Amino acid sequence: MTVVLFDVDGVFLSEERCFDVSALAVHELLYSPRYLNLDTYQFRTDYNDQEIKDIRAEVFSNDEVLDRFKQMGLNSNWDMLFVTFSIVYIELIKDAKLNVENVDIADVHSIGEMLGLQNADYGKVVDFLKADDYTKDTIYEALMEYARLSLGIEDASAFEMSGPIWRTGQYKYQEWYLGSRDVKTSTGMEAEETDKTGFIHDEEWIVDPEDIRALLNRLLDAGIEIGVATGRPRQETIIPFQQERLTDIFRDNRISTASEVLAAEAADGVEVSLAKPHPYSYLWSLYAHDDTRFKDAVNQNNTSDEQIYIIGDSVADYYCAEAIGCEFIATLTGLTGRAIIPRFESLGVEHMVDTVLEIEEIILKSHHS
Repeated sequence: MTVVLFDVDGVFLSEERCFDVSALAVHELLYSPRYLNLDTYQFRTDYNDQEIKDIRAEVFSNDEVLDRFKQMGLNSNWDMLFVTFSIVYIELIKDAKLNVENVDIADVHSIGEMLGLQNADYGKVVDFLKADDYTKDTIYEALMEYARLSLGIEDASAFEMSGPIWRTGQYKYQEWYLGSRDVKTSTGMEAEETDKTGFIHDEEWIVDPEDIRALLNRLLDAGIEIGVATGRPRQETIIPFQQERLTDIFRDNRISTASEVLAAEAADGVEVSLAKPHPYSYLWSLYAHDDTRFKDAVNQNNTSDEQIYIIGDSVADYYCAEAIGCEFIATLTGLTGRAIIPRFESLGVEHMVDTVLEIEEIILKSHHS
């Protein structure tokens, strides 16, 4: 049997709004009176498109930060915004010459009251990312070491993956993306800001959803199984899929999201990050959420006999495919577009397509041979 597993962002849906939201979350942590409250900037929740574009250009250094994350195969918006904020935050504390050895660094608001008026230096984030070819694990080790050396502290646990500041950033992202009304359904927390409308209602499809549905139905008619493995939380995946009737096509237990990854990471005995480039989400879709195969998915064991294709736009998706020994088809519709071709060529990627609609010929040719 042939199984085709799709990433979502950069394949079906544009990543632009996700990156906008990541920048807005960093911006809020820096300028909201609830958090650092830097300078005299008046924080708002109703920016227009040009203002959002300007904020993102500043926060992510004209997308250089995002591009470097993608090139390294680090694919989580939550991680991108957290690392960006953390480096800026560490530099602000260092420049203010604060003694934080016995202070709770995770209490961002209290630290903000100690900082006074300062300017955020986003260039330091680029410098940090240029220092090494990080992986998911090593970037967090490096971040904590950066905090220890920059601030002269021994305990840098505030900057751990899924630590207190990371969770605050995740919550802010969800509040911006889902909106004030729906954030509790994702995070279990009430909205802090009550008037965020939510960007999930402003999704941009890379190709016409009608054409996507037609493609998926033709694959199903050919006897091919299909599934999804995305870094989006489940709610943010299901809502746009429901709007375009894709949930009528994908089986629910063939959809794996960041929500399933977080739940798996909380399970007893799991001590590693399961987010991409770990292939857990792809294996969990492949195994149709079969609890008896949970350890195989965690341990990156592909025990299936199926012909498997992973369709993704990023290096992280390629690493997932490589880890479990399956075919990879790259869509050139992610952040960097065709500029990523040399990187994929250096990795030996054979199949690259301009849009997801072009995968059909490649897959059916192999399926019928």
